[in-house]
Amino acid sequence: MKPSHHDQLLHTLAAFTGQLPHTLDAQATAAALAVVQDSLAVALGALRHPAAQAGRRYARHAQVRQGATLWGSGECVPAELAALVNAVPLRGYDYNDLYIGRSGGHPSDMLPGLMALAEARGLGGSALLNALAVGYEVALELFDSLDLHAMGWDYPVATGLGAVCACARLIGLDAAQTREALAIMATTHFVSDEVESGELNGRGDLTMWKRFNAGNAVRQAIAACQLAEARVEGAVRPFEGRSGFLSKLAVAPEDVQLLLARLQTARSLTRIGQVTFKRWPVGSRAQSAIQSALQLHQQLKAEGIDPWSLAAVQIDSDQGVYQHLVGSRADPYHPHSRETADHSLPYIVTAALLDGQVKVDAFDPARVCEPRRQAFLAGRVKAQHSAELSQGAAGGFLSRVSVRTSDGREIIGEAKAPPGHRLQPFAAADFDHKLRENVEPLFGAARADEIIRGVRALPQAATLATLAALTRLADAATIDASPAA
Repeated sequence: MKPSHHDQLLHTLAAFTGQLPHTLDAQATAAALAVVQDSLAVALGALRHPAAQAGRRYARHAQVRQGATLWGSGECVPAELAALVNAVPLRGYDYNDLYIGRSGGHPSDMLPGLMALAEARGLGGSALLNALAVGYEVALELFDSLDLHAMGWDYPVATGLGAVCACARLIGLDAAQTREALAIMATTHFVSDEVESGELNGRGDLTMWKRFNAGNAVRQAIAACQLAEARVEGAVRPFEGRSGFLSKLAVAPEDVQLLLARLQTARSLTRIGQVTFKRWPVGSRAQSAIQSALQLHQQLKAEGIDPWSLAAVQIDSDQGVYQHLVGSRADPYHPHSRETADHSLPYIVTAALLDGQVKVDAFDPARVCEPRRQAFLAGRVKAQHSAELSQGAAGGFLSRVSVRTSDGREIIGEAKAPPGHRLQPFAAADFDHKLRENVEPLFGAARADEIIRGVRALPQAATLATLAALTRLADAATIDASPAA
């Protein structure tokens, strides 16, 4: 007979974690390795981001002889601290993976914490990959079942719980310990959606904490598991209690029952293969627009037309794209900082059309504020939403860019799902190209190739020491000398 204080979701989540397979098949292994490589590409390419620099400054007060490596600097800190600090560059340019169900988020935020915990405990690559797949299985079920944003919460509320399950698997917590870790996390870590409010600080940037909040959730997940391992107990009814987790969300009883049913279904580890990756260093809602604009740039180049001579640029977008990157922004036609530019659909398309590429330097403030570029953007570019293109994340957050030349001709780019989307998935060569493009400027071509080989060797790696060593720069001054705005 169940006690009156039984919390069904708590017990189901813990049992689900323990019952998931302890090995990955070939398809899941490939998907997990793709997540690792993509995440390293993004994070190691963003080590000079101001938030990443600030994270390393914070961590230096807690260096230890045995722990986990801070990427770039090579300093050794406790695993919880490395989980936070290494996740910051991963989120620096909104460039890591994405999943959108009823809610959406970036499940690869778990990877830096799991790597840190595995390194600190001397665990191997196969254990890391299995734990990562477990975390995805839980996080994506929560994204599908819970409307986090309706009550003003941000996605690390879900990824934090996924990270608890992943860490519990990694360090071998039993069912009782996993329940206590989940109970600690569920009642102590909520993340306000205010970080996505679009409010700008005195420099004209979005909140820096947006780069920290997911890593902080994973840090708390590691702490929750280590507390439970030490026999610390959490709340009795953390999910279903009067003031529990579910009471803070707009969750209908039937949705909870559907979630419980899904968590009680035997399965293999497949969900890690269901995410979207990004080809360019902006949010997912701009990827299709960049693709369309770059296609136009190539066509204009083939016809000998200077894009600066265009008379007009029209962007037609999915409603959600328009709202996120135009409608909700204070002045998307006059960006004045990195983050007002990389959250402006008109600017992003302008950069792609004029430059023929979109890399991190497309959003350098000096380039954003060029008078000629600002005049082109404000005078010739127009964005609007399109009912025809409003297919949401499943369709690829579609946008179509069209231009009118100085002699009155109209040229139209395609509106289609971008590279990395499930409708146009990356091949292995695409992941390699993305890593080299991001990592070589700091680490060099030889190290980039070593990192690719190190990732591929993970299933056989006895420890993470080799891969961790590859994330260290010979001269850390190159990433700490001056902030990249």
